[in-house]
Amino acid sequence: MKLKLHFCLLFIGILSKGFSQWVQNPAINTPVCVQPHRQEDSRIVSDSKGGAIIAWADYRVDSVTGDIYVQRMNAAGFPVWTLDGVVVCSDTATQNTEYIVSSDNSGAIIAWEDKRSGDKDIYAQKIDSSGNMLWTANGVAVCLKAANQRSVRVISDGAGGGIFVWEDSVGGTLDIYAQRISSAGAIMWTAGGEVICNAAGTQINPRIVPDGLGGAIIIWQDKRGFVENFIYSQRIDANGVVQWTANGVLVCNTPGNQTNPKLESDGMNGAYIGWQDKRNGDDYDIYAQRLSANGALQWNQYGITVCSAIANQSAIDISVDTNGIIVAWKDERAGIYQIYANRLRPDGTKISTTNGNGILLGNGINPNCVSDNFSGSVIVWQDSTTSSGTWDVFSQRLDSTGVKLWMPTGDSIAIATGGQSGPKNISTSDGGSIYTWTDKRNGNHDIYAHHHIPNESNIGIKEFFTDAYSISSFPNPFNTQTTIRINSSEIIKSWELNIYDISGKKIMTQQITNSNQTIIKRNNLSSGYYFYIATSKTEVLGKGNFIITE
Repeated sequence: MKLKLHFCLLFIGILSKGFSQWVQNPAINTPVCVQPHRQEDSRIVSDSKGGAIIAWADYRVDSVTGDIYVQRMNAAGFPVWTLDGVVVCSDTATQNTEYIVSSDNSGAIIAWEDKRSGDKDIYAQKIDSSGNMLWTANGVAVCLKAANQRSVRVISDGAGGGIFVWEDSVGGTLDIYAQRISSAGAIMWTAGGEVICNAAGTQINPRIVPDGLGGAIIIWQDKRGFVENFIYSQRIDANGVVQWTANGVLVCNTPGNQTNPKLESDGMNGAYIGWQDKRNGDDYDIYAQRLSANGALQWNQYGITVCSAIANQSAIDISVDTNGIIVAWKDERAGIYQIYANRLRPDGTKISTTNGNGILLGNGINPNCVSDNFSGSVIVWQDSTTSSGTWDVFSQRLDSTGVKLWMPTGDSIAIATGGQSGPKNISTSDGGSIYTWTDKRNGNHDIYAHHHIPNESNIGIKEFFTDAYSISSFPNPFNTQTTIRINSSEIIKSWELNIYDISGKKIMTQQITNSNQTIIKRNNLSSGYYFYIATSKTEVLGKGNFIITE
């Protein structure tokens, strides 16, 4: 009881301050979509105005066949588009495994796997800053042909369209194909896609980045030797013509497997590449390489060792800035999952220690790494080091030398009950980050988001706006019902009231029109402390708390 009361008093103190919809309390966060059934596999990109665009697979209509939804959260944390998201594709077949990239004018391009024709095909849609679909309803067919096309990735082509890459089994084994779609949604290259690699064996896990000249650099995991996986790369220009050796430039083919490649542009028409590598025995290590604009290897022939510690290093991710690349991974050297990171300069030399710096020495998986826009990086991961027994989300910021800038074990991002998984993040101009993840606090899978702001308490509230009005509830405390009123002489045309319990779980939402007050009935609510937030489309109207008695 003391713990709950302390939390309550702390939260009441919080509510006495002005705040935006970005609730900084990691036990509450900001809901993006809380519809029935599953919402999962969220992806996030910047809206170029301080906010974010988030896409996910959504099963609200049919618990078996998914659709694709998207939402834009502005810099203050308010949803810009339809509450709980705008539907991108609602065809009756399954759509999932989506990918998103920022596009022109604060919009985005979303690609996904689609089974409306039986097998998996690739479809895409472009959405503007107001949430309007700009291409064919339910998406443009990027690749519509026999067999399966899957694992799509997309980048902006710099002209309002996108360049797409995917795994394609039309030839009997998985190969790599690419296609460009114009700003108007028209196919630009050969129907069915340009061949990036159709060598013998299987080619999987494609990744793509801009080459800075209107084209793209692509990497993939390649088993053309039928025994082990190697890493290959190709560059394609804006007209769909491959620029390097047919079927790709060899990046690494040492004995053992090279898998899970990651890719970032180097800012000089080339690219940085990272992967996990079994060349030293039965467990994976981490290696990296840099390619020039003409496909030449810039570092050691078989790559630079990022980490060769004992046991497995895997689940790699990389980010890039002017100082080189930051590499993050899941590490098992201590017998449990931990998060480590290392930095390489543009010439391949290490800034951090030989085998990386420990970011989390507890139990963490699924790291996602982005630049912090200040010569450092922000890493987020799925974390189970707390005593809750479920996964939470934690994050850490590193400076240019790898020094941790936040709490030693990372700052808490999402610690609500039920479990949070699959976190992704983007950096913000204040040195912080916006995050999204799949969340089970309400029993089913929902999508939540959080803006972590540096140099502020993770319990504090960022003051994007002060309250527009005072707000009150009467009677308070109450046993059966209370009236919550916005104290204003003008009539509020449309607003929303959200009510949270002591753990930060949202338990009730009311939409109110043409009235400054609403009645809250106890119904089956337990006695205790509750908190409420009243918002319009653009601002916080007011906030408060009430107590339900026995």
